[in-house]
Amino acid sequence: MPALARLHADALAAGMALGATPETDLEEMHRSAVADERRLVLLAEVDGEAVGMAHVAPSGASNAPHRAEVQRVAVAAGARASGVGRQLMESVEEAALQRGLTLLWLTTHDGTDACAFYEALGYTKVGVMPEYSRRPDGSLAAAAFYAKVLRGSS
Repeated sequence: MPALARLHADALAAGMALGATPETDLEEMHRSAVADERRLVLLAEVDGEAVGMAHVAPSGASNAPHRAEVQRVAVAAGARASGVGRQLMESVEEAALQRGLTLLWLTTHDGTDACAFYEALGYTKVGVMPEYSRRPDGSLAAAAFYAKVLRGSS
């Protein structure tokens, strides 16, 4: 939990909320997430140090067992632009397919570098919702919604 909390705190400091505010108990947030047996939590490590994370939250809807939301994607400041994020998202997609999840969706603050990152990975921007969530500084920000249909190797 401390490694996940550190990554999340780093993201908050960079202006990315990932579903939290500066007042959020990040260790408890991730402890609760890990306790959810349906959720996948992936951790990227380099030389034994946690440098990236991503959560995959399968849909609870009975008509959408194929769908999951990708949440809390973060790469430590010192590891950004090194390929860790791309490898992490490839692992997310591989793990999703192994569990029969073929549609992934996510949100990120619109107009950020994250938008270009997800688009480069083949995610399609399906829309923008104004004033969707608060950034760490308390300001309301628009969210860009992205989706990707996964194709297995079968």
